Amino acid sequence: MSEKNEKTEIHTTEPVREGPAGNDATAANPGLSKNRFPTVGDLLALLGIAFVSQVVVGILGRLFLLGTDPAAMDPNATGRMMAIFYFVSMSVTLAGVLYYRRARGGRGSWARFSLRGLNPTLLLWSFVLIFAVGIVLEPLLRVLPDLSLNIGRGSWTILSLVVFAPVFEELLCRGVVLGSLRNRYGVTVAWFGSALFFGILHIYPVQVVSATVVGLILGYVYLATDSLWSAMILHALNNAAAYLLMVMVATPENGHDSALLIDLVSSRTLYILIYACALALSAVSGWMMVRTLHRMKKAEKNPSRA
Repeated sequence: MSEKNEKTEIHTTEPVREGPAGNDATAANPGLSKNRFPTVGDLLALLGIAFVSQVVVGILGRLFLLGTDPAAMDPNATGRMMAIFYFVSMSVTLAGVLYYRRARGGRGSWARFSLRGLNPTLLLWSFVLIFAVGIVLEPLLRVLPDLSLNIGRGSWTILSLVVFAPVFEELLCRGVVLGSLRNRYGVTVAWFGSALFFGILHIYPVQVVSATVVGLILGYVYLATDSLWSAMILHALNNAAAYLLMVMVATPENGHDSALLIDLVSSRTLYILIYACALALSAVSGWMMVRTLHRMKKAEKNPSRA
């Protein structure tokens, strides 16, 4: 992205962008460099903060609703309850993660925003790619344990999925995690590491697999545009489409279980054709992303030639 573009950056300490090789202080002290934020232990600690926040808020929520059977609540009330719990738990998570980052000496900007970084063509391509990789993953997803989550319905559920989740999860996974990993290790580790972090954050095996792959696409979009707006918009579009599909295919028998395309397409031949197209698109797009990230990596190593 051009240096002439206007950017809004959120800082927690000094607005210094460190390269993958580190700064002079860490170069002169190898021991300090090995322990510099973020280490693997730091990432596990960040996940721990997220999980503990969810558990604590969940327990407090249950105590608040003591005497009320969640299963007996109407979908709108369930959606409102889940949205409030999610907002509180993710607010606590983000605050705790930023505090931990600061305490560990995390430096530089952790969230980059730029309206000029918005690229409608890139967003459209990424949106289609998310659906394509979802189809490619279906054979694996079918053998994993079924996921049945009652997230409710209505405006509160939409608010949670389309606003709260994209904002909080992108600030955490693409902002703090990807940005911190890129500062220390470079673009490739940041891309893979933040996607894996995003996947594990979703806990359930089916969601871990799907979210990790989607995280690669979201991470690429953020790296390509240098703006969290792009990742947030794409994340919101994906969640909105998933919610719409869930509502459309939900029945009294399967509740809110999301159906796979293979279960919706009656013609085996048609499904094979769709799968082949999705596989080709995913392969070509993956190759293009890797090429682009390789150029970014070379530019980071040789900033004078960038």
